[in-house]
Amino acid sequence: MGFGPARPPITEDVAEVIAKDIKSGEGKEPTSEVPLAFQTGRRSVDPETLDQARKQMTMFGIFAIAVLAVLLAVWWAA
Repeated sequence: MGFGPARPPITEDVAEVIAKDIKSGEGKEPTSEVPLAFQTGRRSVDPETLDQARKQMTMFGIFAIAVLAVLLAVWWAA
């Protein structure tokens, strides 16, 4: 079976079979996905935790830039 542009188009017979398959399966099984609003077990996000994480990431970024600056200075000095 081809893939992409080389694949032949779906014929009307195949389209009818797919449509019948979809119609015969409607309403028999529950949906497999649950909307996010109805999912349980999710913890709410604490603003204090977000602030702490933001500070930690800022400090890590400053540290990484400082290390990069030192490495570049050593490389240029050599």
